[in-house]
Amino acid sequence: MRRNLKKIWWSSLRKGWPMYLVALVVLLAGLGCGSWGAHNLDQEQATRLTEYLDVFVSQVGSVQIDRPMLVKNTITNNIFFISIIYVLGLTVIGTPGILALLFARGFSLGFTLSFLTQGKTGQGILLALASVVPQSILLIPAVFMAGVAALSFSWLLIRRFLDSSLPVWPGIVSYHSLMLVVCCIAAAAGLVEAYITPELIKATISLLN
Repeated sequence: MRRNLKKIWWSSLRKGWPMYLVALVVLLAGLGCGSWGAHNLDQEQATRLTEYLDVFVSQVGSVQIDRPMLVKNTITNNIFFISIIYVLGLTVIGTPGILALLFARGFSLGFTLSFLTQGKTGQGILLALASVVPQSILLIPAVFMAGVAALSFSWLLIRRFLDSSLPVWPGIVSYHSLMLVVCCIAAAAGLVEAYITPELIKATISLLN
């Protein structure tokens, strides 16, 4: 059984490697552009964001977290993002939108990490590790997997449009199964963001103070 799964995975990777490459390049491009954007903020914007960050750091210890609402919001936001990618993958013309979403996610992550680390140096690195990394360990791979799956299925639909004899049902089953797994991972990332990240942030800020 394990050998058959390994063969299926390797065959999928070998046939679909261009999609993996495109998704990875776009995600990394977004990460790089986000980092560049954080380093090239004008003085007024940088000062304003730093003030917001300082206020957050000073108040985070006394903030009462509505945990059920936070869980609901984080999971809903993550699955909504994945759902947009999923819907775009069902269309022949969804590829630009999928790439844009991958770029946007990379940009957001790159900007946040770069701003925290450059604004607070060593403290910022610890704060970034506590506030961004835990959920990103799950969410970024989930977004990447969703993007690859959506790009692959969209390309399958294009090929099907050009060749009506091409079987599409196996692709439909694989696409929906993978997206279900991705949604579960995204939901787990939401749980991490709601239950683990706030405690790590509080512990980190307490340590820094």
